[in-house]
Amino acid sequence: MLSTPVFAGSQDVGPYSVLEDLGPAPFGMAYLALDTRSDRTVILKVIPPSRPGLGQEITPWEILLEETAALLRIYHRGLPALFEVTEHEGSLLVAFEAVKGETLHGLLAHGARPDRGQLIDWGCQILEILAEAHAEGLLHRHIGEDSVLVTTEGRVVLTGFGLTQLVFDPLTALAPEQVAGEPLTPQSDLYAVGSLLRRLTFASRLKSGGGVVGTNGRDPLLKVLARATFSDPAARYRSAAEMADALRQAGRARAAVPATGPRAVPPAADSRVTPFPSPQRARSEDSEDGDRRWALLLLAVTLLLMLSVIATGWFLIGGDAGDVPEVPGSAQTSIP
Repeated sequence: MLSTPVFAGSQDVGPYSVLEDLGPAPFGMAYLALDTRSDRTVILKVIPPSRPGLGQEITPWEILLEETAALLRIYHRGLPALFEVTEHEGSLLVAFEAVKGETLHGLLAHGARPDRGQLIDWGCQILEILAEAHAEGLLHRHIGEDSVLVTTEGRVVLTGFGLTQLVFDPLTALAPEQVAGEPLTPQSDLYAVGSLLRRLTFASRLKSGGGVVGTNGRDPLLKVLARATFSDPAARYRSAAEMADALRQAGRARAAVPATGPRAVPPAADSRVTPFPSPQRARSEDSEDGDRRWALLLLAVTLLLMLSVIATGWFLIGGDAGDVPEVPGSAQTSIP
């Protein structure tokens, strides 16, 4: 580890020129640095031989080092590229891509509140990244708001695999088996993803008054998150890919929305309840409206005919009155 404080532009670490001190990170320190060999800006993590904080980590150092090296074999747009893992004067140097983006923690702090579609999209992107990592034998172990970045293009980047972790995320939800000190599995990461999406859902409800995700128990998204966070790992999804498929299906099936008034609209025949009327119901309502219009038109025509008959009768009666014959013996009054 560096024996003196690092100041921007005043200290070199092997081939790296330090640009900014990013502060303490798990096991060491983190810096924004320039790789003088390629003029590439990187995140440089310097881990001293003493490895501070290792005693609190339940995962053996050898496994973390092996998983970090495995990142060199993975190329995924949702993972920061790992450029190098090497030693320098007894310290371990881990250099990886400096991704431009905002953490979910930062987005929420700035007032962003994702809607239902955004939650599902973020969740699917995270799970796709996990599927790639799990296939290489990597576990994340601490997925939280500070380990998920969102770029300006809306792309999700999952940071913190192996020894690339930069922050001590206090919002990370630990799976029950992790709290109990039992071996972690891919289902432990799925638990963390489910917990993260539930926290984001709750934050969105506070902002929108509950309009983001259905609250009547019928929303399939809530069912997906409930299964992902079962206390028993065997009851969760078998893989990140399976959970991602379930999230996509939840996105296609809309949340059940109660109708106005004391009685709710019953679900459609295919069991998917939508907040919009189905085509059959729309046609039925149009037919009813047409019948009502025809009835009003017939009533108006009938009234006009009746008025016409009455008017004609009055005219006839009025015309016949001048030709009424005189009645014999009746009094006649004439005007000279």
